[in-house]
Amino acid sequence: MSVSILSLPPELVERILLFCHPCDVAKFTETCKAAYSLVYKAEDQYLWRELFLAWPFDDLRKAPQPLLARKPVTEHDWRTALQRRVEAGDLILRKDVFSGPQLLRALEALVSVVETALPLSDSPDSDESANLQWLETLLHHIAFDAAALVPTERQLYARLMTYHALSYESDVRSPILRKRLNERRRQSRCFVYDLRKYREETLWGPYRRNEKGELVADWEHVQHVVNVVALKLCELPGMALRLYCKPRSGPAATQAFSAPFAHDREPHDWAGVAGTWRRFVCFMDYRHTCPQYPMNAPRRPEFFDDDYQEAIRPVELHLKVLDPAPAEPASVTGVVNPAYPPLFFKGFSRGAHGSDAVVEGEVRLLSDGSVRWSFVTKYDGLTQWSAEAVQIGNVCSAAGIAGIWTGAFHEEGWSARPFWMWKVPAALPVGFNV
Repeated sequence: MSVSILSLPPELVERILLFCHPCDVAKFTETCKAAYSLVYKAEDQYLWRELFLAWPFDDLRKAPQPLLARKPVTEHDWRTALQRRVEAGDLILRKDVFSGPQLLRALEALVSVVETALPLSDSPDSDESANLQWLETLLHHIAFDAAALVPTERQLYARLMTYHALSYESDVRSPILRKRLNERRRQSRCFVYDLRKYREETLWGPYRRNEKGELVADWEHVQHVVNVVALKLCELPGMALRLYCKPRSGPAATQAFSAPFAHDREPHDWAGVAGTWRRFVCFMDYRHTCPQYPMNAPRRPEFFDDDYQEAIRPVELHLKVLDPAPAEPASVTGVVNPAYPPLFFKGFSRGAHGSDAVVEGEVRLLSDGSVRWSFVTKYDGLTQWSAEAVQIGNVCSAAGIAGIWTGAFHEEGWSARPFWMWKVPAALPVGFNV
């Protein structure tokens, strides 16, 4: 006499299903109504929660606090989160051609993997993020034609490729990947050095306006910035990068509170501003391009051949966050989330061939939840340079910020200079030129 598995207590059947792949669990539900009811109509989400954690993914209950003000989550939708992530991973690894709602759902699921990654604790044996380890494998396989995507899809894809750019240090060792990266670098140089990409309405930075006219991060722009600087850094000796305390490779650098001293900051310094930062700025000499390529002409890819070299300069910044100002109603100030009010900071910067300069700026949330950094550099009391940047990854992440450094007043002859800046444990040794 045969015995059905469904004759066992439901709790035991659920325990057995935890040893299965989520796709196999879905197949099990197709065997009969009782199996379907057990999996999809249970009174709680115990089975889906345990399947989610066994994948493994990070516990959603331990995810960073969302920067956008939302209603408190009373119960996570473990089932939907797992189904969408598994679907996205399978589609990418199979290299299926998919589009429309399925593509958008997959891209949103992958971005959520970063947003809900386990924050780094202040414990010496703090766990690595299972989310980010899983995502790093997928990012090596993800490849879409960005030009064929609709704007929403293109922004999500660019955001993922920004995280992937953090892994270039290891990718350049392969000749095949090196060739692919050279083409990507060429495209990114064409983008970031094209002055038509910078307008007053987007504050001369890596931003765009959404349907409501609100300023939000332009992840396509951020991606190109990181591509240019990261691939230039790959040309520096490994010893120099270690001395400059380059962030760890891969999406792990996006983990919340992974920046140095993230757990020792002032209570109101939610972005981890105070401390020592290292910034690498890339720039080209526009005077060399003007005879062949007028400033209003398309930037031609062949100009940036594999032998092209832009300059790169390191700058060290020492920042101090100012005491918080008295709170005002959000409706008056335009604050996106009162729990994360604007931060103001001052400090100084030091380059290899110049005197110290005063730095003043602010950090605030944009309406899409991105973190905007804006600051100016002053010499002898006169403002000369301005910078606009976006936080890469979660709050206080080791990946830091990426953006554009320009002349403060954008007068004739101004240039766009992509930069990447991250927090470091300490200043460079005394006597060492930045």
